[in-house]
Amino acid sequence: MDLSFKDIRFIIEALDHLLDSYKKRLEVIEDEDEDEASDLGNDCKFLEALRKDLEKSLEQSVSTSSSPCMKDKSFENKESLSWQELVKPVLELPINERLRVVDAITESIRQEITANEIEDFSGKSGMVTDKFVSA
Repeated sequence: MDLSFKDIRFIIEALDHLLDSYKKRLEVIEDEDEDEASDLGNDCKFLEALRKDLEKSLEQSVSTSSSPCMKDKSFENKESLSWQELVKPVLELPINERLRVVDAITESIRQEITANEIEDFSGKSGMVTDKFVSA
């Protein structure tokens, strides 16, 4: 089975929720039902191993699927490229790589917005943050 980046992320998230559910149930029945507790404990270990394997698979797909067009030196001069020219090498990427690019861009924007909000808040309230203090 060939899973996309998004498929694997979704499965990992589902495994995390299932693990949380199992662990909560395990806390409740730990002293009451040893057989069920043992089964849940084994299931948790299996799910954690499966999750780890999926994470490893995700990391490998990320590291081995870099596109030659993205390594092109002319792409480094992106300021002089129009958005149409920037789209061309992206279209050569497989869909799972394009989704990774979207995720990376979205996360970078979130981080920048958060950093700006922190700066705005600290500037308005007169607070000093470690960003402004040099050691």
